Amino acid sequence: MRKISRLFGALTLLIAVTSCGGDSTSPGGGGGGGGGGGGGGGTCPAGTFCMGGSVFSPTARTVAAGTTVTWQNGSNTGHTVTWDNTAGRNAALAGDGTGDIDEFSTGSHTRLFNTAGVYPFHCIIHPGMIATLTVQ
Repeated sequence: MRKISRLFGALTLLIAVTSCGGDSTSPGGGGGGGGGGGGGGGTCPAGTFCMGGSVFSPTARTVAAGTTVTWQNGSNTGHTVTWDNTAGRNAALAGDGTGDIDEFSTGSHTRLFNTAGVYPFHCIIHPGMIATLTVQ
């Protein structure tokens, strides 16, 4: 019986780990929906970064120029989206705001990206919570 319990536990862990992956390399937001997370355990939609307890999921996403990107937080934990440099801040055009995204613990925020480039960002509240947006 212990062997079955261990096998079931290992299988559950494997499913949980693999569901948090996602393709972030294809243009248009990573076909297949991207990584899991966002607090609800579901799939993070294309063109979206979901926020967990202290992670962005996926950690890298590629979109086409002219795409509106969403940051979705269902974790009930406060997070920010703070661009690592001025280029990212300036590229983050009007969605529901521009530039950095101030602390929020639920809901979502958007930014439009028309300029190609690689734009790293982080959460100022959680050291090590980093991700990169590539606009082609």
